[in-house]
Amino acid sequence: MERIQVTVDDVVPGDPDDAFDIMTRFDKYHEWWPQGLPVDCVLHHDDFIESKLLIRPYPLVNVGWKLHSYSAPREIIIHYYQGMHTGMGVWTFSEADNGKAVISFEIDILPKNRIFDVAYKVFNVRKSHIKHVKMVISALAERMRQMNPSQERIADVA
Repeated sequence: MERIQVTVDDVVPGDPDDAFDIMTRFDKYHEWWPQGLPVDCVLHHDDFIESKLLIRPYPLVNVGWKLHSYSAPREIIIHYYQGMHTGMGVWTFSEADNGKAVISFEIDILPKNRIFDVAYKVFNVRKSHIKHVKMVISALAERMRQMNPSQERIADVA
């Protein structure tokens, strides 16, 4: 079966601690998550561990994330608990020059069965994951800018 291992990262204006804080709060994703990528927090815990998200990248396709662990302020590990994938993703946040943050998401996933393996090929899951992660990073950067309006807009940096 086709394993997907890919890292998507970007440099955005803002503090990596702010990005980390926003990303741990699954119950607030509806406030900033990209509109074209529906998301619901289906389980929230005060310590964030075992909190769950349901993401719908396409009609009739659900992807479930469960927050496995985190280490402030640099890393969040999620497990894919529902949908066509099994595996994990790791969000990392680091400082870049000039008040910017490097936001990175590394995935290591496999299709859950042979039917999903065929779907991986038909729907080019690798390319679609990259596109969706870039959308999320862009929306996260916009949320960070809203929290600190003195930060540059992404479009001004690009």
